[in-house]
Amino acid sequence: MRCLAVLAPVLLASCATSSIREDALPIAVHNDNLQPAGLFSGKVLRVSVELRRVEWRPYGKDSTGTSVFAFGEPGRPAEIPGPLIRVALGSEIRATVTNRLDTTMVVHGLTARREVPQDSLVLGPGETAEARFRADEEGSYFYWAARAGVPFSERLFDDAQLNGVLIVDSAGSDGRRPAGDRVFLISQMLWPDTSGAPDGRELLAVNGRPWPQTERLTYSVGDSVRWRWINASENVHPLHLHGFYYRVEARGDFARDTVYWPNQQRMAVTELLDSEQTMRMVWSPDRPGGWIFHCHLTFHILPNPPLGADSASINRFFAHLYDPNAPVHEPAHHVERAMGGLMLGMFVKPKGTPAPSVPPRATLRLFVQSGTVAGEPNERFSYVLQQGPEPKPDSIARWAPTIVLRRGEPTMIRVINRSKQPTAVHWHGLEIESPFDGVVGVGGYAGSPVPPIMPGDSFDVRVTPPRSGSFMYHTHMHEIWQQSGGLWGPLLVLEPGQSLDPEHDRVFQVGWNGKGEVLLNGRERHDTLTLTSGVAYRFRLMNVTLANPEIRFWLVGERATPLQWTELARDGFDLPAWQRAPNPARLHVGIGETKDVEVRFAQAGNHALEVRAGNGNLFTTQPIRVVKPLADSR
Repeated sequence: MRCLAVLAPVLLASCATSSIREDALPIAVHNDNLQPAGLFSGKVLRVSVELRRVEWRPYGKDSTGTSVFAFGEPGRPAEIPGPLIRVALGSEIRATVTNRLDTTMVVHGLTARREVPQDSLVLGPGETAEARFRADEEGSYFYWAARAGVPFSERLFDDAQLNGVLIVDSAGSDGRRPAGDRVFLISQMLWPDTSGAPDGRELLAVNGRPWPQTERLTYSVGDSVRWRWINASENVHPLHLHGFYYRVEARGDFARDTVYWPNQQRMAVTELLDSEQTMRMVWSPDRPGGWIFHCHLTFHILPNPPLGADSASINRFFAHLYDPNAPVHEPAHHVERAMGGLMLGMFVKPKGTPAPSVPPRATLRLFVQSGTVAGEPNERFSYVLQQGPEPKPDSIARWAPTIVLRRGEPTMIRVINRSKQPTAVHWHGLEIESPFDGVVGVGGYAGSPVPPIMPGDSFDVRVTPPRSGSFMYHTHMHEIWQQSGGLWGPLLVLEPGQSLDPEHDRVFQVGWNGKGEVLLNGRERHDTLTLTSGVAYRFRLMNVTLANPEIRFWLVGERATPLQWTELARDGFDLPAWQRAPNPARLHVGIGETKDVEVRFAQAGNHALEVRAGNGNLFTTQPIRVVKPLADSR
């Protein structure tokens, strides 16, 4: 069961309760997964860990915390996540585990990966046991523990931080960390109140800390950066890198890891990581400045909940997320007060002399408008692209315009904020310079962070797209209010001299409205689209919802007959020829992803493009009437 506390606090009553906080507990420390635990003797690693009750202070050593279970080495503070176990392929691991808790615990994951079934340790209070196994499969794994009888999906309270990383490197590495290799573990917890009952707050952390407490990373232009991500939470996370592509080299889960051959690897700016899944990725920054890597499920980067004695009522906490005038949204401190959870910040140092800026050959004027619309409960926001006379201040579009740029053409986009709120625009997927990426307080250069676009002010964005493809743009401030209010749209980059062919090049973008409902191209209902059989169409499928990572696009024919299409590109990056093949027309498009497909209808008749949830429930439908070519119409 998944309990998304921010989205659905009413579900919490069905979750297990947490133990009541104890006083004078030892304080756990965060673990950045840099130093492996244990001692080597030959090819044998001996490591000891204990399960203890400790106090976790995710907001820093001087902040308020709560009582949790954690792993720790004997004689050392407990760590969140637990001690890192890192060995070379073929090594033997002898792990001694002691249960210092007053309840029976089960430890999973300290086992060989080729064993079926995989072994676990059952330890009563005060008991010690040893796990002996050989590291028989290279990859990124983790170990975890819970009370006896509690599955992974129900570790939501004081047992939710019982996670540790297990890395098996290639043979001959002897457990040494390769240059540039970092490991990040995602965890979550539903916070208890002073009585131990859940109060509706969800805390998400990377290596034991949420943003802005997460580690700040520093790289130089040209570095090779290798990251391993392990999702030890019960939620799904679309992981998005700003400004750059990363190459997905391996994907796995708790039990197995698959290292991709070169022809299996793919480039992405967003990759969906489900519960218990792992990913190995590599990227290289070629532009300096401040950047972020974060979960694109908006409710996972909201302000962190107040804890312990600092807590306001839960109703106040939820209310300030939606109130545009709440102090948390004060623009000068947006990055540290209005953002939290699953986010990393990094600074890329320049190398050499920066290239001179190129004067723009094209200029666009994009207005941010706001107002009220009949039938909508909240303030409506709108992007309006000037085409001809300047748009009227009260013009509110149902859906943002499609912005069209061209590869290699220096372009200036002047963003003019006519709304009543500070805002910022993120050009999702574009390889853009840091000051124009749209992250207030993080983007930009040393001593010159990106400011918000204040009401009545403007900001000039300069971009020279290096590739053609399908991208998106959306607000990156107060997303719950502004993005669900309408500040999201598609951005296409065409080849030089190419014009958009709206008849054969179709955008289908899903996002939210102010009621939290899924819209397709800004609408709930759609007029029938007429297309021609035998003709090639490019469908650009995009997901910029706030909390629907499992969106599926289905293309169906008469009587819901499944059709086929050929995937052409992901996140604006063209797929190589060997990864293109006709497949059933059912495609998962996670939050922050774009996927382009080629469609050729074989027969005339009534068809439909359906937008569905991960469980198959239908959100909305675009009816399609396919007709024969004129020459065949008789």
